[in-house]
Amino acid sequence: MSPSARSDAPAGTAPPSDDPPLRILMVVDGHYPATGGAEMQARLMSRVLAQRGHEVRIVAPRLDADQRTVETVDGIAVRRLRYPRVRVLGAILLDLRFAAYLLRHHGEFDAIHIHMVRNLAGAAGWLQRWVRPTMVAKVSGADEFKGGILDPALLHRPIHRLLNAGARQIDAFQCISAHTRKAMLQVGYAATKMHLIPNAVDCRRFDCPREPEALLRRVAFVGRHVPVKGLDVLLRAWAQVRRPDALRLVLAGDGPERARMVALAAELGVAASVEFPGKVDDVPALLAGAGLYVQASHQEGLPNAVLEAMASGLAVVATRVSGHEDVVEHGVTGLLVPPDDPAALAQALQALIDDATRRHAMGLRGRDAVTRGYGTDIIADRLLALYGARATSPRRPAGLSRSADANRN
Repeated sequence: MSPSARSDAPAGTAPPSDDPPLRILMVVDGHYPATGGAEMQARLMSRVLAQRGHEVRIVAPRLDADQRTVETVDGIAVRRLRYPRVRVLGAILLDLRFAAYLLRHHGEFDAIHIHMVRNLAGAAGWLQRWVRPTMVAKVSGADEFKGGILDPALLHRPIHRLLNAGARQIDAFQCISAHTRKAMLQVGYAATKMHLIPNAVDCRRFDCPREPEALLRRVAFVGRHVPVKGLDVLLRAWAQVRRPDALRLVLAGDGPERARMVALAAELGVAASVEFPGKVDDVPALLAGAGLYVQASHQEGLPNAVLEAMASGLAVVATRVSGHEDVVEHGVTGLLVPPDDPAALAQALQALIDDATRRHAMGLRGRDAVTRGYGTDIIADRLLALYGARATSPRRPAGLSRSADANRN
């Protein structure tokens, strides 16, 4: 069955699949579950693969004392590894604990998918020759290249050099954007191991009917309130926009920058037109109530929030940075502007605020682009092909080949 013939249905009845069931270990190098992009993608794809009949388990570090060591999330078993929260020594002990887990349990899996190339990916790579499953690591974004084990400026440190050398031995890497693939090549990873597979979107969850909205009422942003999101630039742009009295800018989410942004909105004289609802549990409803999406980030991996906005049928105004450029086609599904340029951002916002017909057409094209390229079943098919393609290695079980050469990315 081709990917286009399957429905995008991570909730409810799973679509039929011709893939033989695999046993998949998802490794999350951070809190689980959590609202971060990598964690949310791991959770989404774990549900999708489980509903397609694959056996999925999750391993993550136990980062909070109130977290259970073993529990079930979304019907999927989660195992959290205990370790002492001591700087440097704690990370080393976590890596050793994870390595011991893999050595004990690797025979129970056909594929290991590590979300983010950080410490656990480095530890796992050193075991590559001794463990049976296909080993895939996902490259998510800037955190891995600035301050992480992929940061060239830190490779003089023995622990970074050791973990980086381990990560290089992983079978394959899921690069979620053209930028992450380029960055991996620049730090010396093999091009043959790079596979461009983006984040997935649960399109059914965000689908909502839309009509051209002559009077725009809400422009939305959803995400962490941190410096890299450029919310100060967005507020300065908003202060330059000519807007109806009823129009509101909704900055959903929370983070260390929130209080400063509230103060900045007051300083700029736009507080009455800006809403700060905090963390929003029902993001689809928030996007359904908006007519335009904006994101002024200085840097992105592959932004889930932008993909979700497009799946909701919203035109997007975003900065021309990595990640946004992979998703938004300038003049077709939205408008791209230089980062850190309030005047350019204001001009793009004004253009779409003033033109309901153009805004609506861009939203429809954006929804179609996400449905065709980022739906959960499409991405699941590509990941399963990647797991199987790597299984052709001589050390892999022969039964996992699944004619993978025909599906190689």
